[in-house]
Amino acid sequence: MKRLKLFCEKLSLFSCRFVRLLALGLTGFLFLGAFFFTCYSENMETQQVLTKWDNPLSSLLGLAVLSAAVLGVLGAIHLLRRLFPALRAGRLLLFLVMAWCLFVGAALILFGRTVPAADSMSVYSAAEALAGGDTSVIHPTDSYLSYYPQQIGLVAFYELLIRFWKLLPFSLPAYHFIKCVNVLFSCVILLFQYKTVHLLWQNERTDCIYLTLAGGFLPFLMYPSFVYGEIPSFAAASIGFYCLGRLFWSLTSDTTAKNKAPGIQKPLLYLFSATVFLTLAVMLRKNSLIFIIAAVLAAFFQWLRERKHLLLVFALVCTICSLSILPLVQKTYEIRAHSTLKSGVPAISYLAMGMQESSRGNGWYNGFNFNTYQSTGMDTEETAALSRAAIGERLQYFRENPKAFAAFYAGKLLSQWADGTYACRQATLATFGGRSSFFDSLYAGDASSYVIDYCNAFQNLFYLGAFLFFVWDIRKSRRKENSPLGLFLYLWIIAVMGGFLFHIAWEANSRYIFLYAMLLLPYGARGLYLFGRYISGCVPRSAKGNA
Repeated sequence: MKRLKLFCEKLSLFSCRFVRLLALGLTGFLFLGAFFFTCYSENMETQQVLTKWDNPLSSLLGLAVLSAAVLGVLGAIHLLRRLFPALRAGRLLLFLVMAWCLFVGAALILFGRTVPAADSMSVYSAAEALAGGDTSVIHPTDSYLSYYPQQIGLVAFYELLIRFWKLLPFSLPAYHFIKCVNVLFSCVILLFQYKTVHLLWQNERTDCIYLTLAGGFLPFLMYPSFVYGEIPSFAAASIGFYCLGRLFWSLTSDTTAKNKAPGIQKPLLYLFSATVFLTLAVMLRKNSLIFIIAAVLAAFFQWLRERKHLLLVFALVCTICSLSILPLVQKTYEIRAHSTLKSGVPAISYLAMGMQESSRGNGWYNGFNFNTYQSTGMDTEETAALSRAAIGERLQYFRENPKAFAAFYAGKLLSQWADGTYACRQATLATFGGRSSFFDSLYAGDASSYVIDYCNAFQNLFYLGAFLFFVWDIRKSRRKENSPLGLFLYLWIIAVMGGFLFHIAWEANSRYIFLYAMLLLPYGARGLYLFGRYISGCVPRSAKGNA
């Protein structure tokens, strides 16, 4: 038994070291790609992704200006704390950034005048029909949901919101209400990401840098106007991650660590809450399964270290619930409508499309999955066979043209990870009319270039911060200093790695990368704090601890 325990502890330690090295390589790659390249869209009709070289001096200047802005915020907080010693700077800044998010969200709703379009309109329309008692959208052939049944969870959520909206004495379309709810969800994200950052490092300056980054992250401010699953799903995931962190703290055998976070001895409550909210994240956005995989891996390797069986219970229950929630919601609707839905476009069609050219960018949506499924009469097996054949053709082409293979995937990766806007302009472009001239300029006018440049510089900043964090973390690990939370410290970066690998193969879109960028912000904040501490010489190089 002792040998088994020792083996498990070594395996847990190895997993942390392995993740650190992978994280260092990934964040370094992301930073260099974003530092030397910018991907962006100028034409909002074609939305073609363009790639340009960045002048390194311009990139350095952008980093310097934004770093100075972060330092300015920290300096103001330091001054306030000297004037008011009892002031809790982190909570004050949290309140201010939340107020800022509410203000920007309200301005976008009132003057940006975004309307759902494409998939978001299809999901919204299905939910609106169901809220009105029309179940014809649950149909084996004549239904958007028979092409994309994975959207059924988001439809169910929107139906609840629309039903509630109809109880109120307003005649406006319900999507305005959904945008308001998304703005509130952005505050939920901010709150629980902040709480998780504090749980991990228990350092007020790191908390404040995170809040500053979140408040300055333009895609985070704009995406609440996008009527789709990103914001509500990530809000649920943020709560789930925080509860999972609390579960890890409550089960750690490190009594010193426990004393740093009192009042958390409720493991069953945290297990239940983490499972519920992570499952809800999957219901609202199926790609959140990547978050589940990261959480389950973290729980398993922490179990190897701590031998607390509640961690295995969480991993098992969370896996079962996450895989069951969408089929359960679909079955509920089928019973209600006395009809059925098709199994939908097979996943392999997305993989085939991810290997193809597109007018927007390498591997971006070109209609292959939808058109192939439709041309086969919605026959899943035949569609899968045609998709496999298409994959075979592309593999043969890439084998014969290795340079084309390298260029294709380099372009595909850059178009997603080096776009600092994360397609927030494209996602919120559609309008019902009356958009103010200021917002028109931000989307397609002269001001759009400033948006692109700012977002690119901001992306460089938090990519660099994340890279610096993992440089520091590897140096720290050599001094045998490891977090009592084990892999939970790397939960976000594990999810980012999963998303990176997934979107090498899957359909490309920088919008899909937005949530992974949100997961990098905490590491960016910590890395910037550590770099600033090192530069200032506040702590000698040989100092130890988790300050």
